[in-house]
Amino acid sequence: MEKTTGGQKNFDYYMGTSLRVLSVGCFVLISFLMVFNVFIRFFPIMSLEWFDEVLEALFAWMVFLGTAALWRENEHFAVTFLPDWLKGTKKGCILEVVLNLASILFLAVFTYYSLNLTMRAGDTTPVLKLSKKLWYMCMPLSGAIMIGYSLRNMVSSVCRLGK
Repeated sequence: MEKTTGGQKNFDYYMGTSLRVLSVGCFVLISFLMVFNVFIRFFPIMSLEWFDEVLEALFAWMVFLGTAALWRENEHFAVTFLPDWLKGTKKGCILEVVLNLASILFLAVFTYYSLNLTMRAGDTTPVLKLSKKLWYMCMPLSGAIMIGYSLRNMVSSVCRLGK
């Protein structure tokens, strides 16, 4: 069993709760806006010129925060034949370390380039005139969160390897 402090458990709990609440909140808003858009098409009482922009932003944030939430709990899609077969063995722990290192490498490249894209973005949305940086920021943020949880998983695997 890993030893964690109360502060680490609290941080992890609040991070997990925040990721779930924000991604589900985005989904609820998307659903509401879609239904509202259909209603407005039948009863044209107002214009929704901003609809596409808001929907695009909500979808991006939902996807990337949801991905980070799944990553935190190791619930993302994975082919687990080999890890399941080697589970509980030293080779299984070594495989976990290698997979975590590969994940960290991929996520580091993803986070670097998405942060670069975010920082270079100078365009604004046509209707709301908001910076596209708000749309792109979900990528480096979720990448950094996933790197943190991959490091946590790797430390756990290394600790089990030492036993």
